[in-house]
Amino acid sequence: MKNIKLAVLAAALAAASSARASLITVTIDSVSPGEIVNLVVTPAAGSLVPAYNGGVYAGIYNLTVNGASVPTFCIDVAHDVYLGETFNDYSYIALASAPATPAGPMNAAQATDIEKLWAAYYSGPLGAENNAVNAAALQVAIWETLGNGAQGYTVTESDGVGVATEAAIMLTALNNGSLTAEQSVNALVSPDGQGYAADPSGPLRSVVPEPTTIISGFLMLLPFGASTLRILRRSRRV
Repeated sequence: MKNIKLAVLAAALAAASSARASLITVTIDSVSPGEIVNLVVTPAAGSLVPAYNGGVYAGIYNLTVNGASVPTFCIDVAHDVYLGETFNDYSYIALASAPATPAGPMNAAQATDIEKLWAAYYSGPLGAENNAVNAAALQVAIWETLGNGAQGYTVTESDGVGVATEAAIMLTALNNGSLTAEQSVNALVSPDGQGYAADPSGPLRSVVPEPTTIISGFLMLLPFGASTLRILRRSRRV
């Protein structure tokens, strides 16, 4: 039994060493294109996701990841960050293993839904990358897809510029089976910062290693830092 315990400890230390060696530096640059919307996060009984009702940025979260500019979408309503804030403890993992608790992890079906939404609504003349309302709508659709899963909270959104209407159109197309193409998407996660969905075929390819389940599993064991204050919230924050 002692030898088994030592082997388990050695494996855990190896996972910790692997995670530390693969840590990624992320700076939160901007949310653009995008809009400010009113977001309501309603935790279920027993959920550790904080309740929230107020204005937030919704759109493309532009990050600097190990020196490369990377467009992403937020997948974590339980952590906040400030524009210009830098974190040195991010890991790159499979989308279905993100975000970190308490907002995640999501399940495989939710990950597939996000990949379908990304494939359908990120690019093109009216896609998120070229249109502020559509960018905000895609972000809201992603939040609602996650919030209506098994993570113990729901998300609703309202605004005066058509974001809620456009997000509803996106989700209707997803739910009625109209969206079939999937864009490969992975995730950036941190015990202190927000989790983000990112396209691995873009700039990330040259600056981060391939996602690993070892790092994902180890990340779930890390303690939360003090910055669980929900930067997603105010219009001056992301």
